[in-house]
Amino acid sequence: MTEKLILKAAKKVFIDKGFDGARMQEIADLAGINKALLHYYFRSKEKMFDAVFEDVFMQFLPEVTEVMNSEITLFDKIKTFVDVYITALLKNPHIPIFVLHELSR
Repeated sequence: MTEKLILKAAKKVFIDKGFDGARMQEIADLAGINKALLHYYFRSKEKMFDAVFEDVFMQFLPEVTEVMNSEITLFDKIKTFVDVYITALLKNPHIPIFVLHELSR
């Protein structure tokens, strides 16, 4: 449970401030834990960021994999993929900006 609270807080801070602007103390405060416990779960800001990035990516992966493995035409795969992507964007409008920004670092 604590790890999920940390990841939720870290996701918010990383999305709001990016990797360089994020501070471990701010993440700990937002999660309602002390900084030592934060470091117990995630040894560094880099490892925490990797966990957040993986969590964000994994939100999209199952649906994309399902579309790509389905027995439909290429046109229908593309159409379905676009529908899945747009739905995901509407639910999480901050995610693409976060991903693009951090990939360009």
